[in-house]
Amino acid sequence: MKKNIAVVTGGYSGEAVISLQSADQVMKHLDPAKYNCYKVILTKDKWILSQDGKEYSIDKNDFSATAAGKKIKFDCAFMALHGTPGEDGKLQGYFDMLGMPYTSSGVVQSALTFSKSFTVAVLSKLGVNTAQSIVVSKNDKATVDHILAQISLPCFVKPNEGGSSLGASKVKGKDELMPAVQKGLKEGEEVIIEEFIEGTEITCGVVRYKGKIKALAITEIVFKTEIFDFHAKYIDKATEEITPARIPIGIEAECKNLSEYIYKSLGCKGMIRIDYIIKAGKLFLLEVNSIPGMTERSLLPQQSRYAGISEKELYGNAIEEALS
Repeated sequence: MKKNIAVVTGGYSGEAVISLQSADQVMKHLDPAKYNCYKVILTKDKWILSQDGKEYSIDKNDFSATAAGKKIKFDCAFMALHGTPGEDGKLQGYFDMLGMPYTSSGVVQSALTFSKSFTVAVLSKLGVNTAQSIVVSKNDKATVDHILAQISLPCFVKPNEGGSSLGASKVKGKDELMPAVQKGLKEGEEVIIEEFIEGTEITCGVVRYKGKIKALAITEIVFKTEIFDFHAKYIDKATEEITPARIPIGIEAECKNLSEYIYKSLGCKGMIRIDYIIKAGKLFLLEVNSIPGMTERSLLPQQSRYAGISEKELYGNAIEEALS
């Protein structure tokens, strides 16, 4: 009997547009012989099931919908929602209370990795190399001199929570620092200010595939702009993404082993992607993405295809792992 799958998308942040694209790709590739797929869009104003150009309200009491006089109950939620409330653990807590299986990491792992500073704090204790950083909140009265006493220029300023590099800036001069902080704070309550590590940026996807933790291929990010921000990723397409990365075989093996170690140590589930910088042969962690992009040009699907796993297999496996 086919399973009813809610492909959950939308969200309450600027990443909603990317979430909708991810959901379309997931629904395109899920096996129709196994799954009845429904697009469920969450916004601050309403939760709806979108089908054939019509909208049906989601009953939050049991996460169901009634369409054409028929009540639809879901067997699993496929998480294609980037940003809040899907990537920060809030939705996972709701699903846990309902007993609804879902394809992402749980509440604790999602909340932890959504905060870049918490991720760095925990993983640095596990021996993972990280950049020097500080956090500035909207309530802080931080000055340029206070910040530069702890972090040297150039540096990166980005929201402490969130993804798609919304609100991120590379700061080279002293006069650029506070405008960059204010830009980042428009996207959240805190910004993280990190030292600039010059090197090769790479990213590695990790999944639990057929019961085993598996690092996929590694992608190298070659910049045509100063920073791999939202516009560079999705609008200007100002990057070259090379899979597999042009890195020494020893670094490749180390990165895959480290990525699987991080996945296991944090207790992650589903699909994640971990970003690094390679400097002088050493890996420095940048961040962990608990619900990576699944758009047509996203990195994780590229890595999966290179590893010999089609999108149909990848997304179907995510559902079966959640159901098991």
